[in-house]
Amino acid sequence: MRFKTVDLPYHVYIGEDVIQKLPKVLRSLDANYFLLLTDEIVKNLVVVGLKEMLSEFEYDLMLVESARMEEARRIVLRGGFADYDAVVGVGGGKVLDVSKVVASELNATLISIPTTASHDGIASPVASFKENGKPLSISTNPPSAVVADLNIIKNCPIRLLRSGYGDLVSNVSSVKDWQLARDLVGEDYNEVAASLAVMPAELMVTKADELDLTLPPHLQMLLRGLIMSGVAIAFVGSSRPASGAEHKFSHALDYLGYGNGTHGEQVALGTIIMEYLHEKHYGRGDWEQVKTSLEKVHAPTTAKEIGLTREQVVEALLLAMKLRKKRFTILEAVKPTKEEFELVLEKTGVA
Repeated sequence: MRFKTVDLPYHVYIGEDVIQKLPKVLRSLDANYFLLLTDEIVKNLVVVGLKEMLSEFEYDLMLVESARMEEARRIVLRGGFADYDAVVGVGGGKVLDVSKVVASELNATLISIPTTASHDGIASPVASFKENGKPLSISTNPPSAVVADLNIIKNCPIRLLRSGYGDLVSNVSSVKDWQLARDLVGEDYNEVAASLAVMPAELMVTKADELDLTLPPHLQMLLRGLIMSGVAIAFVGSSRPASGAEHKFSHALDYLGYGNGTHGEQVALGTIIMEYLHEKHYGRGDWEQVKTSLEKVHAPTTAKEIGLTREQVVEALLLAMKLRKKRFTILEAVKPTKEEFELVLEKTGVA
């Protein structure tokens, strides 16, 4: 009998004051000497308060200055002669993405301590950067532990929480794309990974009427969903469960340099568009429910809200059809024309 090993987070804590679990996590992972990565702002707001808690451990602290591969390489070169047991990333997406690469390069255990809930990178094995204005995704090892303290994360800007909601909700579209690839081109499909990605997303959509992302129980739901999405990616070793045509659209916007939306805001708009196409052509989507759920949490649902014109959205959609051609999505199945995209934008009210 053949077995396949899958690396997944061993410790996952989500709740108020769970940062107090950090020493226990470090001991459990035999992380007696570690590299702590953070940025200047989080250092002053969060990390300073951890000093006494971490007094029994030996560690070095380095500041992450940018979300670039070059920054990860700089830190690896500085810490390459140390024999770190672990890398502890404390911060938002910039810090966590750099921490993933550094941990993988140093062959060290990764502990993720998010200070925002803006996307599913909290627990995923993918580091996302922009190089020369273009998106770059790097495969890394997933974190061995995630410590998500609600009392820390609740202080991040509400826009970032709404962005996280948008990124999570986009899984309803990405899993449909995966199912479409299974049905039309015979792509391998994993029911467990798909369920991990889509079930919390569907729950958030149906509960949108009741949600206040600043309340601890609701923030916990969001974080649980984002972490499950990251675990789904790690489970199959691919972003497939949580990245479909809506992410191609977001990548296209990044390539073109259009708008001022966050990643979660961009994929949320893309999800409305792709859900319309799924519903129209295959009877599988519900774009109105997705759009209404985003409106309920006050996330953007129109191009104008994130600095985009209709012409820019259409251009990005046409470019999206040329990106990652091997990832079969609703765009490859339907091959919409410019005129159809314009009609979709009018029907959905996106632009």
